[in-house]
Amino acid sequence: MKLVALDLDGTLLNRGGTIAEETLSEMHRLYQKGVYIAIATGRPYKDTIRFLTDNGLHPEDGYPYALVCNEREIYFLRDGAFRSWEPWNGDAYDREFSLLPTTLQVISTAADEHSIEFLVNNNFMQRDRGFVETFFSSPEAAIASLPLFAEKLKGHPLKPVRNGRLIAFRWEKIGKDLMLEKVVQELQVQPHEVLAVGDSHNDMGMLQCFNAATTQNADDEVKRLVREKNGMVAASPFSLGVAEILSTL
Repeated sequence: MKLVALDLDGTLLNRGGTIAEETLSEMHRLYQKGVYIAIATGRPYKDTIRFLTDNGLHPEDGYPYALVCNEREIYFLRDGAFRSWEPWNGDAYDREFSLLPTTLQVISTAADEHSIEFLVNNNFMQRDRGFVETFFSSPEAAIASLPLFAEKLKGHPLKPVRNGRLIAFRWEKIGKDLMLEKVVQELQVQPHEVLAVGDSHNDMGMLQCFNAATTQNADDEVKRLVREKNGMVAASPFSLGVAEILSTL
């Protein structure tokens, strides 16, 4: 493999936000072997950087080389700092932000017609991140609502993306899979030379597009997908599961 893309929450990170020492060691080993390491997360850039630095990963270390944040923005490590990939990042935010009124109207209609109950991120968060995110009482409630929203969004350049008990409404041109494809092109790596590791529904796009592996705590549908692709399901959960996967490379 020439590129390994790791999801953060539920994958690289333990529940307390830590990365296992074994995993850090494996990441360093692969970096020394010339393997690009990327992070692919739904978290904002500032959160991503905080988790990395809290675990002793700093830009001067030379890796991760690429960050996909908010499932939309790309940052490359150049000259000892992460650089925003422009004009893509700015243009993608503007496009998503322009879809906020449509999103709010569509989900309100769906909620009224199907008696769906959920909470919505506030106006500040919508402006800050550029999209609407809904919070359900359980993952099961989110799963049941997903096809209802998808039906209402037909004809709009939007898609519902579930992660646990959350559903975000995103521009159809973004996502971990689509952003990693841009990273792959920029680094001149071939898709068959990429390994994606994730645990939840919003990781399934990148798991479908590239070689796939997952941790023991992953959603059942994620494990099924990985097994169907003859990928590795680690015996360990969370960060130790990632160490187990990386040790095989």
